[in-house]
Amino acid sequence: MNHFAEQIETHILSGCTYGQERAIGVEIETIIYNNDGERIPVNPSPKYSAVDVITDIESRYRDIGTYVSCSLEPGGQVEWASQPAFNLHDIQKEWDAIDNTIKSICTENQLTIIDLALEPIYQPSDIILINQRKYKLMHERFVGVGKYGPWMMRNTASVQVNIDLLNKQDAEECGFIADCISPLATILFSNAPFINNKPTGYDNMRYRIWEDTDPIRCGHLMDHGLYGSTNLLTQYCNYILDVPVIFTTPNLSGEVGSFNGTIQQWLEITAVNNELNSKDIKTALHQIFTHERYKTVLEIRSTDRPPIGLELAPVAFWLALMEQGKTRDILLEEVSCWPLSERIDLNLKVSTLDMKQSAVNGKTILQALEWLAGLVYDSLDERSERLNIESERKYIEPFFESVFSKDVFSLQTQQRFAKQNIPIKEFILEKTTYV
Repeated sequence: MNHFAEQIETHILSGCTYGQERAIGVEIETIIYNNDGERIPVNPSPKYSAVDVITDIESRYRDIGTYVSCSLEPGGQVEWASQPAFNLHDIQKEWDAIDNTIKSICTENQLTIIDLALEPIYQPSDIILINQRKYKLMHERFVGVGKYGPWMMRNTASVQVNIDLLNKQDAEECGFIADCISPLATILFSNAPFINNKPTGYDNMRYRIWEDTDPIRCGHLMDHGLYGSTNLLTQYCNYILDVPVIFTTPNLSGEVGSFNGTIQQWLEITAVNNELNSKDIKTALHQIFTHERYKTVLEIRSTDRPPIGLELAPVAFWLALMEQGKTRDILLEEVSCWPLSERIDLNLKVSTLDMKQSAVNGKTILQALEWLAGLVYDSLDERSERLNIESERKYIEPFFESVFSKDVFSLQTQQRFAKQNIPIKEFILEKTTYV
């Protein structure tokens, strides 16, 4: 095993709980407009900006002596990161507090929350990039290797779920399960009904954007030769060493540098006596954008930002499927039997929002999702009994019921829009009105 890959693997596994209860966390991204239907600027300006939103959030939490983790994505999307928690109820309480704070700030400053996973009106060229060198370097990289890099950075919003790892076997099984299920999850949680001031139709648009951003560092694990759970983590750590560097570890003043070469070549320069420091390892790991990636947790990145009120549905979904127990054993046994050719086909098919398409092992996509919903419910029931807590089903049940009785939210929203003879901007502002 490559000695750098071994050190990276050791770093990832340093977060393992080894028999302790698994914690979870979530990062929720949100696009914000002013009440005239314009994206708020990301950088400080005469108009109220995304930087001002973050400043006001931090000020209000500082006044009450409470910590909050909010930051900005490169197009000014506001990202909130939860504290690690052992159940969804605690995350919901934390989300309710920050959600109320953001809504209060929006009301006071005549702003509107856009609860979509894709900027509905504006093109990347309409949105000024955040003034940080890291993101400028990312932009320069992405415009040369894919079609949609600027769209990904400025125009998308997602929910990222962080799952504690119990041990190496658990890390590899969770990563493999997530890679198998992520294509289905991208359809289930699709919430990108408009692009360029037009309906997206049946295009699973945020998924398409990520699939054509940077093929070397994005996509599914299987796109990079990681096909099964056995030895998955070691293969992952070797894989990332061949990925080109975008940015290097920040210096003492917080400024990142650039490097023309692979992560392996960069680490050879920064290592001292072939030993890596943890900051450089973290920098390397954060330059991989596969739908699921390893840090000291497993970060699952494949779900769109859901509508207001359903933000924790993806967390419930992934928590349930990652939970050790008889339900996950059933899931792991099933996905381990999925033919590679059918998995490859599925990854292509889910770029189109048609749940009647065939998935794997004779199931349609809809049937596969309904089967997964049953497993999610069973797993959450097991958790409720084992932990003696109120059921966490309530965070996912309304979502499943809406999708299975109507359609995915991308299509539901377009159907409502088609019934109203109004411009998309007016529809969006009306849709996202809140009290």
